[in-house]
Amino acid sequence: MIGCTGPDHTIESAQAIGLWKADDGGQIEFTSDGRFEMSGIARSAVVFSFSEPPPGDDPLAGAGTWELKNQRLIELSHEKGGSFSHVEPGSMGIAESGKNPLLYFSTNSDKEYGYEVQKGS
Repeated sequence: MIGCTGPDHTIESAQAIGLWKADDGGQIEFTSDGRFEMSGIARSAVVFSFSEPPPGDDPLAGAGTWELKNQRLIELSHEKGGSFSHVEPGSMGIAESGKNPLLYFSTNSDKEYGYEVQKGS
């Protein structure tokens, strides 16, 4: 689930903190204590590596912990609950950095960087 990122695609932990939104209404919020909550995330955005995806077509929701690795990748640990029946690892890459960074789940082939989320205003 790790996408390719160039040398300029980095962020600081402080930049990740806050609410990020997708064009379709999905959102993920990173807090300074290393937690995240997400809701309305397209089912196609998350690869279920250790458990079966939940039945149905509803968007995904859940919570867990996050950690920025080498300023290039956000590692996620989805906790059991919400749409997740087991603890599930995941990750997000940085598609754009700078003043208006753009994060992505790298599993949606419809976009160059997958399912994208941008800092909410």
